[in-house]
Amino acid sequence: MFGYVTVYKPELKIKDYSLYKGVYCTLCKRMGREYTQLSRLLLSYDGAFFVLFKQGLSGETADLKKSRCSFNPCKKCLKVGCAGSLYSLAGAVTVILAYFKLKDNINDNKGIKKLVLYCLMPLFSLFRKKAAKKFPDIYNYVGEQMNSQLMTEQKENVSLDEAADASGKILSYLFSYGESGEKAQLAAGFGYQLGRAVYFLDAYDDYEKDLKRRSFNPFPDRETLSEYAPQAVRLCAGALCGYLKDYPEGQFKDIADNIIYDGLYYQIERITEKYRGEHVEQSL
Repeated sequence: MFGYVTVYKPELKIKDYSLYKGVYCTLCKRMGREYTQLSRLLLSYDGAFFVLFKQGLSGETADLKKSRCSFNPCKKCLKVGCAGSLYSLAGAVTVILAYFKLKDNINDNKGIKKLVLYCLMPLFSLFRKKAAKKFPDIYNYVGEQMNSQLMTEQKENVSLDEAADASGKILSYLFSYGESGEKAQLAAGFGYQLGRAVYFLDAYDDYEKDLKRRSFNPFPDRETLSEYAPQAVRLCAGALCGYLKDYPEGQFKDIADNIIYDGLYYQIERITEKYRGEHVEQSL
C-alpha cells in the first residue's frame, strides 16, 4: 500500500481522527516490541487502515487510553487498550511487504542508489525472518505473487488488468486472512480492488521515475497515462464503495468510508495536479 491509503483529514470528525491515530500509534508500539525500534520506521498509515478495517469487520470496538510516544517521551499520544493479535498480524504484514518492496526497488534502480538499497537488505532480512517465522503462509504467498508480478512485467503488451492482478491478489489474501464465510468474501473482494487501486496509483505517481530508470510501467506513454490512470483508479474506487455498503456499521465505518470515498480521490487529484505543475497538500 505504501502511503496511498490514508484518511482525508478535512472531512474526518475529530473523534474518528483520534481513533485513527490511536490505532497507528498502537501498531507502532507493537512493531517496536516485536521487531526492534528500527522497524517502526517501516510503518505507514496503510498499516493502520489494515487494522481498523479488519477490526471493524469483526464487530470489535477499541477504547483509547492516554500514552506517550516511545520515540519522543515528551509527546503525548493515544493507544488502543487491550490490543490483540490483530496488531501482531499487521506488524508482520508491514514488515513482509516492506521487504519485498525493497527487493523490487533494488531491481528498479542502478548506481549509487542501488548500492544504498543493498545496504539496507540485511536489516530488512532480519525483520523478514521474524515475521516469516510467525506467519510463513503469508510470507510464502506474498513471495509467490511478487515472482508472478516480475514474470508479468517481462512480457510484451501487458494489459492493465494483468499488470495489477498480483497486487490485487496479495491484498485480497491479506484482508481476508483469518476471516470466514461472508466476511471473508467481502474482505477478499475489497482487498483485491484496493490492491489494484494502489498499483495504479503507484504507477501513475512514479511514471516519470520509471521513465528515467527505464523500469516497467503499465502505462506505455503520457497520453495513455493521463487518460487511463485516473480512470483505472476511479473504477477500482467505485467497486470499493460497493463493498463498503456491506461493511458493518460501527466504530470504524466512518473512517473506512472517508479513506475510500475521499482519500483515494484525493490521491488521484494530487497526482494529476503534480503533472499539471500545481500543488495539492493535505496535512495529517
